[in-house]
Amino acid sequence: MKREVIGFSQMSEITSNQELDSTPFFFSSPTCTFIGHGVEREFNQAIPFSKLAETASQLLEEAKNDPSDNPMLFGIVPFSEENPTRFILPKELSVSSSTRAQIDDQIQSANGKLISGPTGEQYKQGVLDAIELFANTELDKVVLSRAIEVATDEDIDQSALLNRLLQSNPKGYTFSAALGNGNKLMGASPELLCSKRGTHIVSNPLAGSRPRSASAEINAEHVQSLLNTGKDLHEHSLVVQEVERVLSRYCHHLHTPMIPSVIETKTMLHLSTLLEGEASEPTTTALTVAADLHPTPAVCGFPRETAYNAIRDIEKFDRGYFTGMVGWCDSRGNGEWVITIRCAEVQKRSMKVFAGAGIVDESQPESELDETGAKMSTFLSAAGIDLKEMLKA
Repeated sequence: MKREVIGFSQMSEITSNQELDSTPFFFSSPTCTFIGHGVEREFNQAIPFSKLAETASQLLEEAKNDPSDNPMLFGIVPFSEENPTRFILPKELSVSSSTRAQIDDQIQSANGKLISGPTGEQYKQGVLDAIELFANTELDKVVLSRAIEVATDEDIDQSALLNRLLQSNPKGYTFSAALGNGNKLMGASPELLCSKRGTHIVSNPLAGSRPRSASAEINAEHVQSLLNTGKDLHEHSLVVQEVERVLSRYCHHLHTPMIPSVIETKTMLHLSTLLEGEASEPTTTALTVAADLHPTPAVCGFPRETAYNAIRDIEKFDRGYFTGMVGWCDSRGNGEWVITIRCAEVQKRSMKVFAGAGIVDESQPESELDETGAKMSTFLSAAGIDLKEMLKA
Protein backbone atom coordinates (compact mmCIF):
# COMPACT_ATOMS: atom_id res chain seq x y z
CA MET A 1 0.00 0.00 0.00
CA LYS A 2 1.39 3.34 -1.02
CA ARG A 3 1.03 5.91 1.78
CA GLU A 4 1.57 9.63 1.38
CA VAL A 5 1.39 12.43 3.92
CA ILE A 6 -0.10 15.55 2.36
CA GLY A 7 -0.90 19.04 3.59
CA PHE A 8 -4.33 19.80 4.99
CA SER A 9 -4.91 22.32 2.20
CA GLN A 10 -4.40 19.58 -0.40
CA MET A 11 -6.72 17.29 1.55
CA SER A 12 -9.34 20.03 1.58
CA GLU A 13 -9.04 20.31 -2.18
CA ILE A 14 -9.67 16.57 -2.53
CA THR A 15 -12.76 16.71 -0.33
CA SER A 16 -14.07 19.79 -2.16
CA ASN A 17 -14.26 18.33 -5.66
CA GLN A 18 -15.73 15.34 -7.39
CA GLU A 19 -12.61 13.26 -6.74
CA LEU A 20 -14.41 12.22 -3.57
CA ASP A 21 -17.03 10.32 -5.60
CA SER A 22 -14.47 7.69 -6.66
CA THR A 23 -12.85 7.18 -3.25
CA PRO A 24 -13.89 4.08 -1.29
CA PHE A 25 -13.33 5.52 2.16
CA PHE A 26 -12.83 8.80 4.02
CA PHE A 27 -12.34 9.10 7.78
CA SER A 28 -11.47 12.17 9.80
CA SER A 29 -10.85 12.53 13.53
CA PRO A 30 -10.24 15.84 15.32
CA THR A 31 -6.49 15.45 14.66
CA CYS A 32 -6.02 13.33 11.53
CA THR A 33 -7.69 12.72 8.16
CA PHE A 34 -7.43 9.62 5.92
CA ILE A 35 -8.66 9.12 2.38
CA GLY A 36 -8.29 5.91 0.36
CA HIS A 37 -7.75 5.72 -3.40
CA GLY A 38 -8.64 2.55 -5.31
CA VAL A 39 -9.27 -0.89 -3.81
CA GLU A 40 -6.43 -3.39 -3.29
CA ARG A 41 -8.49 -5.91 -1.30
CA GLU A 42 -12.12 -6.00 -0.28
CA PHE A 43 -14.23 -8.13 2.06
CA ASN A 44 -18.02 -7.93 2.01
CA GLN A 45 -20.01 -10.61 3.83
CA ALA A 46 -21.88 -11.29 7.05
CA ILE A 47 -19.67 -12.72 9.81
CA PRO A 48 -19.96 -13.07 13.60
CA PHE A 49 -18.58 -10.03 15.40
CA SER A 50 -16.26 -12.41 17.28
CA LYS A 51 -14.49 -13.06 13.93
CA LEU A 52 -14.00 -9.39 12.96
CA ALA A 53 -10.50 -8.96 14.36
CA GLU A 54 -9.27 -12.30 13.03
CA THR A 55 -10.63 -11.57 9.54
CA ALA A 56 -9.13 -8.07 9.48
CA SER A 57 -5.74 -9.33 10.67
CA GLN A 58 -5.68 -11.95 7.94
CA LEU A 59 -6.47 -9.38 5.25
CA LEU A 60 -3.75 -7.07 6.57
CA GLU A 61 -1.14 -9.84 6.66
CA GLU A 62 -1.97 -10.84 3.08
CA ALA A 63 -1.46 -7.23 1.98
CA LYS A 64 2.14 -7.09 3.23
CA ASN A 65 4.99 -7.16 0.72
CA ASP A 66 7.55 -7.10 3.51
CA PRO A 67 7.34 -8.12 7.20
CA SER A 68 7.96 -4.49 8.20
CA ASP A 69 5.00 -3.18 6.15
CA ASN A 70 2.07 -1.71 8.07
CA PRO A 71 -0.99 -1.61 5.77
CA MET A 72 -4.27 -0.06 6.91
CA LEU A 73 -7.80 -1.34 6.61
CA PHE A 74 -11.02 0.65 6.70
CA GLY A 75 -14.30 -0.91 7.70
CA ILE A 76 -18.00 -0.51 8.33
CA VAL A 77 -19.66 -3.02 10.63
CA PRO A 78 -23.46 -3.36 10.85
CA PHE A 79 -25.67 -3.30 13.92
CA SER A 80 -26.70 -6.93 13.33
CA GLU A 81 -24.45 -9.84 12.41
CA GLU A 82 -27.04 -10.77 9.78
CA ASN A 83 -25.90 -7.88 7.57
CA PRO A 84 -22.54 -7.79 5.74
CA THR A 85 -19.38 -6.31 7.17
CA ARG A 86 -17.33 -4.30 4.65
CA PHE A 87 -13.52 -4.14 4.88
CA ILE A 88 -11.49 -2.18 2.31
CA LEU A 89 -7.73 -2.00 1.85
CA PRO A 90 -7.07 0.90 -0.54
CA LYS A 91 -4.31 0.84 -3.15
CA GLU A 92 -3.13 4.23 -2.02
CA LEU A 93 -3.65 6.19 1.18
CA SER A 94 -3.39 9.94 1.70
CA VAL A 95 -3.05 11.25 5.25
CA SER A 96 -3.14 14.80 6.59
CA SER A 97 -3.76 16.69 9.78
CA SER A 98 -7.31 17.87 10.37
CA THR A 99 -8.85 19.68 7.39
CA ARG A 100 -11.51 21.44 9.44
CA ALA A 101 -9.73 24.73 9.97
CA GLN A 102 -9.59 25.17 6.19
CA ILE A 103 -13.28 24.61 5.53
CA ASP A 104 -15.59 27.54 4.95
CA ASP A 105 -18.46 26.01 3.00
CA GLN A 106 -21.72 27.94 3.35
CA ILE A 107 -24.77 25.72 3.63
CA GLN A 108 -27.23 26.24 0.81
CA SER A 109 -30.92 25.59 1.42
CA ALA A 110 -32.23 22.51 -0.39
CA ASN A 111 -35.69 21.19 -1.10
CA GLY A 112 -36.38 17.91 0.60
CA LYS A 113 -39.48 15.77 0.29
CA LEU A 114 -40.34 13.05 2.77
CA ILE A 115 -40.70 9.74 0.92
CA SER A 116 -41.32 7.33 3.77
CA GLY A 117 -40.71 6.69 7.41
CA PRO A 118 -42.63 5.81 10.58
CA THR A 119 -44.91 8.54 11.86
CA GLY A 120 -44.30 10.25 15.16
CA GLU A 121 -47.28 8.41 16.61
CA GLN A 122 -45.78 5.06 15.63
CA TYR A 123 -42.51 5.95 17.30
CA LYS A 124 -44.24 7.10 20.50
CA GLN A 125 -46.22 3.86 20.60
CA GLY A 126 -42.94 1.97 20.36
CA VAL A 127 -41.69 3.88 23.39
CA LEU A 128 -44.83 2.90 25.33
CA ASP A 129 -44.35 -0.74 24.27
CA ALA A 130 -40.77 -0.63 25.55
CA ILE A 131 -41.81 0.90 28.89
CA GLU A 132 -44.27 -1.95 29.35
CA LEU A 133 -41.42 -4.43 28.90
CA PHE A 134 -39.53 -2.87 31.81
CA ALA A 135 -42.26 -4.04 34.18
CA ASN A 136 -42.47 -7.57 32.77
CA THR A 137 -38.91 -8.51 31.78
CA GLU A 138 -35.32 -7.96 32.89
CA LEU A 139 -34.98 -5.16 30.34
CA ASP A 140 -33.50 -2.01 31.92
CA LYS A 141 -32.85 0.10 28.81
CA VAL A 142 -33.54 -0.15 25.08
CA VAL A 143 -32.54 2.20 22.27
CA LEU A 144 -35.33 2.74 19.77
CA SER A 145 -34.61 4.38 16.46
CA ARG A 146 -36.42 5.57 13.38
CA ALA A 147 -35.43 6.29 9.80
CA ILE A 148 -36.87 8.65 7.23
CA GLU A 149 -36.22 8.70 3.49
CA VAL A 150 -35.88 12.11 1.88
CA ALA A 151 -35.88 12.90 -1.85
CA THR A 152 -34.16 15.96 -3.34
CA ASP A 153 -34.94 17.88 -6.52
CA GLU A 154 -31.29 17.95 -7.62
CA ASP A 155 -28.30 15.61 -7.41
CA ILE A 156 -26.74 15.59 -3.96
CA ASP A 157 -23.26 17.11 -3.95
CA GLN A 158 -21.44 14.58 -1.76
CA SER A 159 -18.27 16.69 -1.53
CA ALA A 160 -20.18 19.74 -0.26
CA LEU A 161 -22.17 17.55 2.13
CA LEU A 162 -18.98 16.00 3.54
CA ASN A 163 -17.43 19.42 4.13
CA ARG A 164 -20.53 20.60 5.97
CA LEU A 165 -20.44 17.47 8.13
CA LEU A 166 -16.80 18.24 8.93
CA GLN A 167 -17.88 21.69 10.06
CA SER A 168 -20.81 20.42 12.12
CA ASN A 169 -18.75 18.59 14.76
CA PRO A 170 -15.07 19.68 14.84
CA LYS A 171 -14.41 17.50 17.89
CA GLY A 172 -16.07 14.42 16.38
CA TYR A 173 -15.48 11.85 13.65
CA THR A 174 -16.59 12.35 10.05
CA PHE A 175 -16.81 9.52 7.54
CA SER A 176 -17.85 8.59 4.02
CA ALA A 177 -17.79 4.95 2.93
CA ALA A 178 -18.76 3.42 -0.40
CA LEU A 179 -21.65 0.95 -0.26
CA GLY A 180 -21.72 0.14 -3.98
CA ASN A 181 -23.80 1.46 -6.90
CA GLY A 182 -22.62 4.98 -6.14
CA ASN A 183 -24.25 4.95 -2.67
CA LYS A 184 -22.38 6.20 0.38
CA LEU A 185 -22.71 5.88 4.12
CA MET A 186 -21.94 9.38 5.40
CA GLY A 187 -22.03 10.90 8.83
CA ALA A 188 -20.46 12.86 11.70
CA SER A 189 -20.36 10.74 14.85
CA PRO A 190 -19.56 12.24 18.25
CA GLU A 191 -19.02 8.85 19.92
CA LEU A 192 -15.70 6.99 20.10
CA LEU A 193 -16.23 3.28 20.67
CA CYS A 194 -12.56 2.37 20.99
CA SER A 195 -9.16 3.64 19.95
CA LYS A 196 -5.76 2.06 20.50
CA ARG A 197 -2.40 3.68 19.90
CA GLY A 198 0.52 1.57 21.06
CA THR A 199 -0.78 0.14 24.34
CA HIS A 200 -3.10 3.07 25.19
CA ILE A 201 -6.82 2.24 24.91
CA VAL A 202 -9.63 4.82 25.07
CA SER A 203 -13.43 4.64 24.93
CA ASN A 204 -15.83 7.59 25.19
CA PRO A 205 -19.45 6.43 25.63
CA LEU A 206 -22.27 8.96 25.40
CA ALA A 207 -25.79 8.53 26.78
CA GLY A 208 -28.30 11.05 28.07
CA SER A 209 -29.01 13.92 25.69
CA ARG A 210 -30.65 17.30 25.25
CA PRO A 211 -31.13 19.37 22.07
CA ARG A 212 -28.64 22.22 21.86
CA SER A 213 -30.14 25.70 21.82
CA ALA A 214 -28.93 28.90 20.17
CA SER A 215 -29.35 30.48 23.61
CA ALA A 216 -26.36 30.18 25.94
CA GLU A 217 -28.71 30.54 28.91
CA ILE A 218 -30.91 27.65 27.81
CA ASN A 219 -27.85 25.50 27.09
CA ALA A 220 -26.56 26.15 30.60
CA GLU A 221 -29.92 25.03 31.98
CA HIS A 222 -29.78 21.87 29.84
CA VAL A 223 -26.27 21.08 31.09
CA GLN A 224 -27.42 21.37 34.70
CA SER A 225 -30.48 19.27 33.92
CA LEU A 226 -28.36 16.48 32.42
CA LEU A 227 -26.10 16.44 35.46
CA ASN A 228 -29.02 16.49 37.90
CA THR A 229 -31.71 14.24 36.37
CA GLY A 230 -31.97 10.69 37.65
CA LYS A 231 -33.31 9.33 34.35
CA ASP A 232 -30.31 10.60 32.35
CA LEU A 233 -27.73 9.64 34.97
CA HIS A 234 -29.19 6.13 35.19
CA GLU A 235 -29.20 5.73 31.41
CA HIS A 236 -25.60 6.90 31.24
CA SER A 237 -24.38 4.72 34.10
CA LEU A 238 -25.74 1.57 32.42
CA VAL A 239 -23.57 2.31 29.39
CA VAL A 240 -20.44 3.21 31.36
CA GLN A 241 -20.66 0.15 33.60
CA GLU A 242 -20.88 -2.17 30.60
CA VAL A 243 -18.00 -0.46 28.77
CA GLU A 244 -15.92 -0.61 31.94
CA ARG A 245 -16.71 -4.31 32.35
CA VAL A 246 -15.51 -5.11 28.83
CA LEU A 247 -12.41 -2.89 28.97
CA SER A 248 -11.34 -4.50 32.23
CA ARG A 249 -10.77 -7.73 30.27
CA TYR A 250 -8.14 -6.04 28.13
CA CYS A 251 -6.70 -3.21 30.26
CA HIS A 252 -4.75 -2.59 33.41
CA HIS A 253 -4.53 0.85 35.03
CA LEU A 254 -8.07 1.44 33.72
CA HIS A 255 -9.41 4.85 34.75
CA THR A 256 -13.13 5.60 34.76
CA PRO A 257 -14.19 9.06 36.01
CA MET A 258 -16.64 8.83 38.89
CA ILE A 259 -19.07 11.33 37.34
CA PRO A 260 -19.84 12.22 33.73
CA SER A 261 -19.20 15.51 32.00
CA VAL A 262 -21.23 17.18 29.24
CA ILE A 263 -20.00 17.57 25.67
CA GLU A 264 -21.75 19.49 22.92
CA THR A 265 -22.10 19.21 19.17
CA LYS A 266 -23.75 21.68 16.82
CA THR A 267 -27.20 20.21 17.58
CA MET A 268 -26.93 18.18 20.81
CA LEU A 269 -25.65 18.06 24.39
CA HIS A 270 -24.56 14.65 25.73
CA LEU A 271 -23.46 13.13 29.01
CA SER A 272 -19.95 11.81 28.40
CA THR A 273 -17.41 9.63 30.22
CA LEU A 274 -13.85 9.12 28.95
CA LEU A 275 -12.38 5.74 29.97
CA GLU A 276 -8.63 5.16 29.52
CA GLY A 277 -6.30 2.25 30.21
CA GLU A 278 -3.23 0.33 29.08
CA ALA A 279 -3.49 -2.94 27.18
CA SER A 280 -2.61 -5.92 29.35
CA GLU A 281 -1.42 -7.81 26.27
CA PRO A 282 0.49 -5.92 23.55
CA THR A 283 -1.07 -8.16 20.88
CA THR A 284 -4.61 -6.95 21.69
CA THR A 285 -5.95 -5.02 18.69
CA ALA A 286 -8.30 -2.05 18.59
CA LEU A 287 -10.81 -4.11 16.60
CA THR A 288 -10.72 -6.96 19.15
CA VAL A 289 -11.85 -4.56 21.88
CA ALA A 290 -14.34 -2.71 19.65
CA ALA A 291 -15.96 -5.96 18.53
CA ASP A 292 -16.39 -7.07 22.15
CA LEU A 293 -17.94 -3.71 23.08
CA HIS A 294 -20.32 -3.67 20.07
CA PRO A 295 -23.20 -2.98 20.35
CA THR A 296 -22.98 -1.03 23.60
CA PRO A 297 -26.02 -0.08 25.70
CA ALA A 298 -25.68 3.39 24.12
CA VAL A 299 -27.12 2.07 20.84
CA CYS A 300 -28.75 -1.24 21.83
CA GLY A 301 -29.72 -1.37 25.49
CA PHE A 302 -29.23 -3.46 28.60
CA PRO A 303 -29.09 -6.40 28.98
CA ARG A 304 -27.79 -6.62 25.41
CA GLU A 305 -29.62 -9.73 24.18
CA THR A 306 -32.94 -8.74 25.78
CA ALA A 307 -32.66 -5.24 24.31
CA TYR A 308 -31.75 -6.60 20.89
CA ASN A 309 -34.84 -8.82 20.87
CA ALA A 310 -37.03 -5.87 21.90
CA ILE A 311 -35.61 -3.80 19.03
CA ARG A 312 -36.41 -6.55 16.54
CA ASP A 313 -39.99 -6.71 17.83
CA ILE A 314 -40.67 -2.96 18.02
CA GLU A 315 -38.70 -1.39 15.16
CA LYS A 316 -40.15 -1.95 11.72
CA PHE A 317 -37.04 -1.42 9.59
CA ASP A 318 -33.53 -2.79 9.11
CA ARG A 319 -30.93 -0.52 10.72
CA GLY A 320 -28.21 -1.75 8.36
CA TYR A 321 -25.00 0.08 9.30
CA PHE A 322 -26.74 2.60 11.55
CA THR A 323 -25.59 2.03 15.17
CA GLY A 324 -22.86 -0.22 13.85
CA MET A 325 -19.27 0.95 13.86
CA VAL A 326 -16.96 2.58 11.34
CA GLY A 327 -13.23 3.15 11.42
CA TRP A 328 -9.76 1.83 10.66
CA CYS A 329 -7.04 -0.46 11.94
CA ASP A 330 -3.49 -1.35 10.94
CA SER A 331 -1.46 -4.54 11.07
CA ARG A 332 0.14 -3.51 14.39
CA GLY A 333 -3.17 -3.44 16.26
CA ASN A 334 -3.65 0.32 16.30
CA GLY A 335 -7.02 1.68 15.26
CA GLU A 336 -9.97 3.96 15.81
CA TRP A 337 -13.59 2.78 15.73
CA VAL A 338 -16.59 5.04 16.26
CA ILE A 339 -20.29 4.32 16.59
CA THR A 340 -22.17 4.90 13.34
CA ILE A 341 -24.65 7.58 14.38
CA ARG A 342 -25.64 11.03 13.00
CA CYS A 343 -25.52 9.39 9.61
CA ALA A 344 -27.43 8.60 6.43
CA GLU A 345 -27.26 6.33 3.41
CA VAL A 346 -26.86 8.77 0.52
CA GLN A 347 -27.91 8.06 -3.06
CA LYS A 348 -27.94 10.32 -6.13
CA ARG A 349 -31.17 12.15 -5.26
CA SER A 350 -32.26 10.67 -1.94
CA MET A 351 -31.02 9.90 1.52
CA LYS A 352 -32.13 7.64 4.37
CA VAL A 353 -31.51 9.43 7.67
CA PHE A 354 -31.39 7.63 11.03
CA ALA A 355 -31.65 8.60 14.70
CA GLY A 356 -32.39 6.86 17.99
CA ALA A 357 -32.99 7.57 21.67
CA GLY A 358 -32.34 5.58 24.83
CA ILE A 359 -35.55 4.48 26.52
CA VAL A 360 -35.68 3.77 30.25
CA ASP A 361 -38.57 3.43 32.70
CA GLU A 362 -38.98 7.20 33.19
CA SER A 363 -38.90 8.09 29.47
CA GLN A 364 -41.63 10.30 27.99
CA PRO A 365 -42.68 9.36 24.42
CA GLU A 366 -42.97 12.96 23.18
CA SER A 367 -39.57 13.90 24.60
CA GLU A 368 -37.89 10.87 23.01
CA LEU A 369 -39.49 11.67 19.64
CA ASP A 370 -38.18 15.25 19.87
CA GLU A 371 -34.71 13.90 20.66
CA THR A 372 -34.63 11.78 17.50
CA GLY A 373 -35.68 14.80 15.47
CA ALA A 374 -32.89 16.92 16.97
CA LYS A 375 -30.35 14.20 16.19
CA MET A 376 -31.58 13.86 12.59
CA SER A 377 -31.09 17.59 12.16
CA THR A 378 -27.31 17.07 12.40
CA PHE A 379 -27.31 15.42 9.01
CA LEU A 380 -30.28 17.18 7.46
CA SER A 381 -28.89 20.60 8.36
CA ALA A 382 -25.62 19.71 6.65
CA ALA A 383 -27.68 18.85 3.58
CA GLY A 384 -29.47 22.23 3.81
CA ILE A 385 -32.80 20.61 4.72
CA ASP A 386 -35.01 21.86 7.55
CA LEU A 387 -36.80 18.87 9.09
CA LYS A 388 -39.66 20.93 10.54
CA GLU A 389 -40.32 22.72 7.26
CA MET A 390 -40.16 19.45 5.35
CA LEU A 391 -42.74 17.84 7.62
CA LYS A 392 -45.07 20.81 7.08
CA ALA A 393 -44.96 20.35 3.28
